[in-house]
Formats: sequence, C-alpha cells, structure tokens
Amino acid sequence: MGPRELLQDEIRAMVTNCAVCERDARDAERELSVRLDLDAIAHPEDAFDYDLIPHRRARHREKLRNHIAQWAAMRQ
Repeated sequence: MGPRELLQDEIRAMVTNCAVCERDARDAERELSVRLDLDAIAHPEDAFDYDLIPHRRARHREKLRNHIAQWAAMRQ
C-alpha cells in the first residue's frame, strides 16, 4: 500500500470513529473540491452531540485537515 492509500485509511478511520470528524471531513471535501469516498460512512445526527463532549475538536480538526490536504496534494 502506498503513502496516499495509507493516508486515506487513516482519514477513514478518524471519520468512521467520530461524527465530529465526519462533519469536518465532509466540510473539507467541499472546501478543497476533493472526493474522499466517504459515502458508506454516516453517523446519526445525535452522534455529533455525543462525540463532541469528550472531543478536542480544534486539535482533531487540524490533524484531519492536514491529512486531507496532504492526500489531495498527492493526487496531482
């Protein structure tokens, strides 16, 4: 598995495990005009509030967005 695939796997793991990261990833998809293939991942609406309680959103968002930006740069 190449570095791009490994990075995508890490992004998918973060998004799968956390509704907050899912929303952040979907926002990043729109902002960066990339497609992360997250169609099969969906959390119920109440999961966002539940996941947000222990979530260090700023740190997670920064890490996730950096991964997505790196992944997007590798496609070129």
